Amino acid sequence: MAQRRSLAWTELRVGILVITSFALLALGIFFIGGSSGFLTPKYNVFAYFQNANNLKAGAEVQLEGVTIGNVRKVSISTQADPKKAVEVELRLEEKYKNIIRTDSMLTIGTIGLLGDKYVDITRGTEDGQVVPEGGYLQGTEAGDIAKIVQGTNDFVANLQELSNQFKRMTDRIDRGEGTLGKLLTDSAIFDNINRATLEANGFVRDLRTGNGTVGKLVSDDELYRRVNTMVERMDTLVGNIEHGQGTAGKFINDPAVYHKTDQILGRMQAITDRIDRGEGTLGKLSKDEALYNDFRETMKQFQTMVAAVQNGEGSAGKFIKDPTLYNSLNQTSSEVLKLLYDFRQNPKKFLTINFKLF
Repeated sequence: MAQRRSLAWTELRVGILVITSFALLALGIFFIGGSSGFLTPKYNVFAYFQNANNLKAGAEVQLEGVTIGNVRKVSISTQADPKKAVEVELRLEEKYKNIIRTDSMLTIGTIGLLGDKYVDITRGTEDGQVVPEGGYLQGTEAGDIAKIVQGTNDFVANLQELSNQFKRMTDRIDRGEGTLGKLLTDSAIFDNINRATLEANGFVRDLRTGNGTVGKLVSDDELYRRVNTMVERMDTLVGNIEHGQGTAGKFINDPAVYHKTDQILGRMQAITDRIDRGEGTLGKLSKDEALYNDFRETMKQFQTMVAAVQNGEGSAGKFIKDPTLYNSLNQTSSEVLKLLYDFRQNPKKFLTINFKLF
């Protein structure tokens, strides 16, 4: 009997130990799972992503940084939309159902720099609708560490290429190539700048000492005195004109000039009116068409006469066109010159008087 009692007690202790172990295991799972215990009401929501980014089942689902569920399943979607290439089934606590709406944003984040993946959900607004059991949300892409590292590699490569180009540029400058290289290595530019500086210093020195035309203008007050004298004379002239002195003053201040001018203009107006009415010689010239016709006829006759003279017609035409008269005149002048010459040589020959008696 004692042996049976000892065996029963041993079995009882084993059973108690197993039950206690299961209770501790369940309690551990409860605490590990946090507030998402076995008795908390939950519901399922589907999320679609373009890429899973190594998200696995069992990963946490967080709402504004608070864990509200986990990922039940990650699979390839059968939909043709590339933004819905991956389907993720989420198991969420039902008490947050009113907060998760259709305008909530879903992204796949990383715990730490290279840690586990998780799904992050943002709070929805009143404009969105509550996501029901079995509903779905569209996820967005977030830059993962691989893309960041790849972008960093590209940046480093571009930075290296930029460094190489800068090194080549500095080498060219050291060799004196290009404009900047010439500025840094060629002493001729420095010499030119130095000479220009010396010239500028000399120019300023001449200005201060009064050398040259510009120096005279700057340092000598003779020009100032002349200008001042000229201004004073102009002021005196203006004063004389204002007081009616001199011709200009009379012209400006004396009303007689105005009256005379007005009288002249009145007479000119009267003459113009008479011409418009056709009175007088000028009026006849401007109004009488017969005079115009006579003048036109005279011009035609004059043109005809000029044409006849140019053609060698008439006495005038012969005189202008026929060289005979010119030749005769030329020959006569030659004979006269000979006669004068002979007369000078032997005047007695021409002055001899013969007396005859009948």
